[in-house]
Amino acid sequence: MNWEVLTMRSNPSFFSPTIYRTALTRFAPLWIVYLIVWVVTLPLAILFQAGDASYNLVMMQYAILNGAVHYGPIANLIYAAAVAMALHSWMYHTRSVNTVAALPVRREAHFLSNLAAAMTFSLGPNLIIALLTWAAGASAGYPTLGCVAIWLALMTLQFLCFYGMASLCAAIVGQLLALPALYFLLNVAAIAVNMVVNSVLSTFVYGMSRSAGTPLAVLSPIYYYMDKVLLSEKTVGTGADAVMQCVFRAWTYPLLAALAGVILLVVSFFLLRRRAMEYTGDVIAVRALRPVLKYCFTIFCSLVLGVVGATMFFSGSRGPALPAVVLCLLLGAFLGYFAAEILLRKTFHVFRRGWVGFSIVCAALLVVVGLVELDAFGYEKTVPTADQVESITLSSPVFPHDVVITDEAHIADLLTLHQQIIEQKEQQETLLADWAAMVDNTVESSSLDLIYQYRDGRTLARSYDICCTEELWLDTASLPRQFAAILTDPYIVSAATVPTFDVTVRSINYGYVSIYEGPTYNYITQDLTASDAYDLYTNAVLPDLQEGLVGRPVLYSYDTSSDAQYMASIFMEFLHTVDTPTQTMDYSMTVVASDYLSLTPTVGSRTAQWLMNHGYTMEIYDETASY
Repeated sequence: MNWEVLTMRSNPSFFSPTIYRTALTRFAPLWIVYLIVWVVTLPLAILFQAGDASYNLVMMQYAILNGAVHYGPIANLIYAAAVAMALHSWMYHTRSVNTVAALPVRREAHFLSNLAAAMTFSLGPNLIIALLTWAAGASAGYPTLGCVAIWLALMTLQFLCFYGMASLCAAIVGQLLALPALYFLLNVAAIAVNMVVNSVLSTFVYGMSRSAGTPLAVLSPIYYYMDKVLLSEKTVGTGADAVMQCVFRAWTYPLLAALAGVILLVVSFFLLRRRAMEYTGDVIAVRALRPVLKYCFTIFCSLVLGVVGATMFFSGSRGPALPAVVLCLLLGAFLGYFAAEILLRKTFHVFRRGWVGFSIVCAALLVVVGLVELDAFGYEKTVPTADQVESITLSSPVFPHDVVITDEAHIADLLTLHQQIIEQKEQQETLLADWAAMVDNTVESSSLDLIYQYRDGRTLARSYDICCTEELWLDTASLPRQFAAILTDPYIVSAATVPTFDVTVRSINYGYVSIYEGPTYNYITQDLTASDAYDLYTNAVLPDLQEGLVGRPVLYSYDTSSDAQYMASIFMEFLHTVDTPTQTMDYSMTVVASDYLSLTPTVGSRTAQWLMNHGYTMEIYDETASY
């Protein structure tokens, strides 16, 4: 820092031009490197690619907007932390703190002058990059001003979000290296906790959905930007004037994240005004926040290290058992709590005290685990009523795609099955925990995922592994038999097999028939032409599906319904495409959806007859037993 401010007279101003200019010049290498990286990434890359004959406006728009949406968050995550470390570096050394404290410059002036410098570090290079990118596009004859403006706006909003977080960390910590450590934890803690909590709960909460969402992802900007904020496309114009363009419409999160960054800057401002500079050198310089951060870090370590340890050392057929999970959670809490004590107290002599706080954390963990295990919140026993449900989405590995069920009779059947699953929880968990029986195949398992869509807009997701033994299969009233009856119902099989879009000859990407030859112990595969596949699908497969004359899904090996099936399978892949014009008005196919069909022909079906009429020779399962 330029210490010419020593000669300044006391001034109540909230801005210091000297501090601002000094920051820009002293840390110039930082923004110069940032500028060079983006110049190479955007304008120079566009200039090099614009000479390619296949390059068009859509590609250029995608390059610019994708740079902001997917590369921008990573760049701003790193850049904001580096800027905050540079501008606040004086706060972490006793000599510089004493020097600055003696200057006739208020803390408010320091903060706001550095904030102005930080925004200049972002806006200045980004404006130059935007102008160069626009010039590169214009030199190739492409109108990119709108995309460049969006790029500049997104980069600014992202920097505000990440710099607000970095500034808060700078106000809290008392050591320079503690700033990026806390900053990284702040960025990933929410999504990490979300994932590990789902992992912990799924080990002992019956029915915990495998596809449980990530509601806390919104609190992890880097994750949310990379995973949830997406680009889209639109067609501008009609007929011969139609042009496909890449656009960005997801403004809600960037704006809210930037607003959160501004709020964090305000919090940082007030923390720095009250910061006790004598705690420089401590990991956490704000003493009131030390207990909060210590216990947050303890819980974080308990969850993360607990899940990792339980998964690595105690995983079984259903995952680690509850006692193993609890033990690993407590060990993780121990490591986190006393690691935080060592960092905060700057000594390894922390094991003679602090046990009260650690005991409170352990007691809280045990209480929460106990309440969840006893289903005190009613999660495991919750089954919707028929009048609440608008639809049910059913998923199973035996189906090509999810099945959305709106028929009242089948909804009622699934609700009855769901209630039966809950009532037989103890039996199912006992079977699932028998790892030796699973290995010997005396216990078999098949999975089921249910997502209820309520009429009021809410959703309820559950996942189950339904186990079966030979004894249970012989009982027609058993849970596995009821489960198999629902999943092999012609209505369900047809809904799960028929593609989710209309099938035409053009939409058949490829198809084949695979037939088992017993004497050679091999499957012989023969490709189908698109026209033959379409004829087979429309005139044989569809009518058979509607009448239930196709091979049923086999969930367990005890199911002998396959005796009436041929040792053959039909596979087709479907692509739903649309014609999209490019900038040069050449049309290309864009795939907007895909699906596939896989089924087994049965004796007496139209599908089997079609195959025989076209020269295919097939045998049923019983006929191949002699081989």
